[in-house]
Amino acid sequence: MKLKKFKPTDYVKVIKNGKVIKEGLGLSVFYNNLTTNIMVAPSTAFDGAFAFDDVVTSDYQSVCVQGVTTYMIADYDKAAKMFDFTYQSNNQMEQKIAEQMALLEKRINNIIKAIVIREVSKKDVRTIIRLADEMARTIEEDLTKDESIEKLGVNIAAINILGINPKTETRKALEAAAREQILKEQDDAIYKRRNAAIEQERTIKENEINTEIKVAEKEKEKEEKEQEMKLYVQRCDLDMMKEREEREQEMRMRALRSELEMSTEKQEKEFALKEMAAAKKLQIESKEMLGRIELENNEMLGKIELEKKNGEYTALQTENERIKADQQAYALKALVDAYNNLNVALVEACAMAQTDPSTLMAKAFMNIGENADKIGALNLTPDLLQTITNGFAQKE
Repeated sequence: MKLKKFKPTDYVKVIKNGKVIKEGLGLSVFYNNLTTNIMVAPSTAFDGAFAFDDVVTSDYQSVCVQGVTTYMIADYDKAAKMFDFTYQSNNQMEQKIAEQMALLEKRINNIIKAIVIREVSKKDVRTIIRLADEMARTIEEDLTKDESIEKLGVNIAAINILGINPKTETRKALEAAAREQILKEQDDAIYKRRNAAIEQERTIKENEINTEIKVAEKEKEKEEKEQEMKLYVQRCDLDMMKEREEREQEMRMRALRSELEMSTEKQEKEFALKEMAAAKKLQIESKEMLGRIELENNEMLGKIELEKKNGEYTALQTENERIKADQQAYALKALVDAYNNLNVALVEACAMAQTDPSTLMAKAFMNIGENADKIGALNLTPDLLQTITNGFAQKE
């Protein structure tokens, strides 16, 4: 008999003569190697990684799907039928459990691969690389419903897709396309921003113009209302003035009618007296006017006679002046004739007779200078020059 104490994480099943006599977690068992068999299965969860790089999308692009599966044994009876968890007393038990769990992981991965191939083939590469979370949920739901998983006695705790990566060439092409799309979106954003700025500026200008138009309309309406008020006030003033004038006119007419009625007789008498006085005044003025007319006629005749006498005097004075002018003209003509008949040389000789010799000498030299172009040669003796200089010295 041997005693074996198992770990708390080991699910132990003791079988004797083909019947399970004891099972549970972390048991301590007395057993006989000849009659008793022990099965030990792990109760902890395991993480299994998978990577499928030969999965093809609907547009015939290869992608690599990587992920991690967290699973644990839920039904030990089913697991014991599918895997060998027989206890071995030597130190090879842990290695054996690892091999069996690796086999379990491989079977689970095969099921996952079938699901991944089916789901990836439905979508193109652009779509599938963005559906990691959706892919994980789909795989988890399909594994939950899969009968093979149920037969393995396994419970899938979690499925995590770590990445869906296309080939290097495909990734570069997608990156280039995405880069171009980003640049295009950037250009579109710049274009939209500029258009928005232009539209905003246009809106602002339209608002300014509309505001100016509305202000002008308001001012026009205000001016029209002010004009209407002024016209209304003027019409009211005119109506009031008209009514006042009509009342005043009516009052004056009443006063005139009253005065006319009261003073008709008086006016008739005064009118008769005025006519008599006017007739007398007219007679007196007629006599005075006749006297003035006769006096003015006498004055006019005197003036006419005086003007005649003045005309005769002026004519006589003019004739006398003409005679005097003729006498003066005759005397001047005689004097001019006398001057014209004089001998110029004689007059010059008379003038030079009384002139200083030095002056005569200077005049002679001036005449020589004026006629220098006609003189061929001029000889001046020293005696002549000495006489001239002595004459100038004596004069000084």
